[in-house]
Amino acid sequence: MKHLITFLFLLSFINIFSQNNEQDLLIKNKITKKIIEGFQYKNGSLVKQSYHTIKYDEHGNNILFKTFNTDGSLKSESKNRFSEDGLTKTERKTDKSGNLKYTFVTIKDPEARYIRRMQINKLGDTLHESIWIRDIKLNDSILYRVKDGEKFKAIKWFYNGDGNLNYRKKYDQDGNLLITESFKHFKIGNCLTSKNEQGKIISYTCKKDNKEIDKIYETRTSYLYGITIFSEKNGKRIETKLENGLVERIEYLSKKGKTIALFKFTYFKQ
Repeated sequence: MKHLITFLFLLSFINIFSQNNEQDLLIKNKITKKIIEGFQYKNGSLVKQSYHTIKYDEHGNNILFKTFNTDGSLKSESKNRFSEDGLTKTERKTDKSGNLKYTFVTIKDPEARYIRRMQINKLGDTLHESIWIRDIKLNDSILYRVKDGEKFKAIKWFYNGDGNLNYRKKYDQDGNLLITESFKHFKIGNCLTSKNEQGKIISYTCKKDNKEIDKIYETRTSYLYGITIFSEKNGKRIETKLENGLVERIEYLSKKGKTIALFKFTYFKQ
């Protein structure tokens, strides 16, 4: 159970880094608010909708997330606290009675290209700490676990000149190498095929104009903005971007081409 909690803590870094490119675009385009509309379909019929708003500060940080009911009334909201420079985020997690359980602190250092994340209990003890350092091209490079002030390797990534992952090393709790995974990439026209060391295709992505189309290679269930996505093998994920680079919509299709889930994004400037 302890290892699972540690894994989930490390996994939270993935979401942090995936937000960085969008955050740069939010700052560049002076975006202060985003509306997210979610739609879930079954057999071609709409079965669920969701509606959310996000408020951003001048650093592109999510400072207020709201979820609304279908009648427009507020369902829930969550606030995030940041330092004045926008580089330190503090999240307080409480129990049902409102008593503090944990505090999560995330510190970014753009010049050193690293993010440090800590989970602290109500007594001020650090339960988990990790540091993720990125390479000069801002790809994910190496993730460290920190224990008693000492750093241990957790995962290390190696990329080629085009930014594609060549291989990945995973380490145990004490920093000993567990496994090395290698990948190969083949580009034909606007399409990129990636295979693992067994020769199995793990991704196939095509870019056309402002669209990025990914083929889905396994059936799985995921959740996004209150919508359940029943991804189907041989289905597709289509991401459409605006001219400014921000995502306008994401659509999931079944293998027969029917819409499974759809997300629309609307942005507002200051």
